[in-house]
Amino acid sequence: MMDAKKAAENIVEGLKQVGIDFVATLPDLKLVEVIKVIDEDPDIKHVPLCREEEGVGICAGAYLTGKKTALLMQNAGLLNSCNGLTTTCLQFQIPILLLIYYAGDLGDRGFATLGSVTEPVLDGLGIRTYILRKMDEVAETLRGAQILAEDSRRPVAVLLTKSVLGVK
Repeated sequence: MMDAKKAAENIVEGLKQVGIDFVATLPDLKLVEVIKVIDEDPDIKHVPLCREEEGVGICAGAYLTGKKTALLMQNAGLLNSCNGLTTTCLQFQIPILLLIYYAGDLGDRGFATLGSVTEPVLDGLGIRTYILRKMDEVAETLRGAQILAEDSRRPVAVLLTKSVLGVK
């Protein structure tokens, strides 16, 4: 397994390769290294959040000013964001790359219920979803997801597993 710092650098490099220049984040223990790398990168405008649904509106506004946006959060925050995603991004066709830590994924203790509803909720919203489990698939998956988001003018979700984040 790659260490968390190198994994975070790999993810942020993948974001930059697809032109993401604006990222809103909400702190989560498994996402700390990714957030640090985003915050230190001069090519990315980083907006820390208090609540995930704020990020939907902030990213939508940034998109309308010409930014390519991503929203980084845990899947519990995704559930908090469903109304904003529906009434803003889906209704007004605003693409956002959703980077979601997949708590409750295979082998993850303590979040089984959260993990079990994540994909069905995204499916119910009509948001295409891809699970990232291998570090060597980061760049290709992010590129493909960003293309889909832009072409469909809808959010696309990439679920980040512990293995791709380099955490236990």
